[in-house]
This record gives sequence, C-alpha cells and structure tokens, in this order.
Amino acid sequence: MSVVKFLNKNNDNNSVSYSANTIKLDKNFIFFSKFELTSILNLYSKQVSKGSWRDYALDNKVNTAIFSVYRHTHDKPLYQIIKKSEKGFRNKPEFYIKSEVQIIIKSSELLTILSKFEKKLSIKKYGS
Repeated sequence: MSVVKFLNKNNDNNSVSYSANTIKLDKNFIFFSKFELTSILNLYSKQVSKGSWRDYALDNKVNTAIFSVYRHTHDKPLYQIIKKSEKGFRNKPEFYIKSEVQIIIKSSELLTILSKFEKKLSIKKYGS
C-alpha cells in the first residue's frame, strides 16, 4: 500500500516540514485515466440495467490497474478489466479482459476490448 506524501509549506521562513505519516508514492503504480474509467463505468451501467452485473471493485497494484465485475457481491469476479504497463504510467499500456484464469481478449486500446461486451446486430436476408 502506498500513501501520497504531503508537504506543509511554512511561508514565514520558506522551510518545508514533512508530516509524520509519509510514505513515498511508487511511480510504478498504474491507474485508470478519467476517459478509461468513464468508458468502463458506462459499460458497467448498461450491464447493471440489463441485470447481468451487480457489483464492482477497483484495485491498483504495481504495474497493474484492475476493474473487477461481480454478478453477486460475495462471488469471485465474473470479469476483470486489466490495464498493465511494465515501465510506468508514461508507457503505452496493454488492456485485457480476464474471466477466472483465462484471458478473453487483449489489445492496446481499451475501447477495442470493451466492444467485446457490446451486442452485435446482424441482418439476415430471407429468400423472397
């Protein structure tokens, strides 16, 4: 676990004092961007309205950010949307969807993997 370091600036003598509970924030922690999280939550809200998803959890680890989707609160995750970047947040990340242990789809674009959940409409031509 990592805690952000807060600095208390004292304007009188331009000195910086550190609070007692400071831990250095690791640069290798990966987070979802605002756009990515909005896209995931839009998909989540559609699936909740259909009744197929019920709960979610966000998790951040070194080099990995995980959005887990649950059908029931106390179950294992139904799906995990994972953002992984080995060389920190400035590097181009990889996105993939995992179901249990199996990787379903993998891409460098988040919208590509989220389209896996969109229902495809097909037009069938009937003979006349």
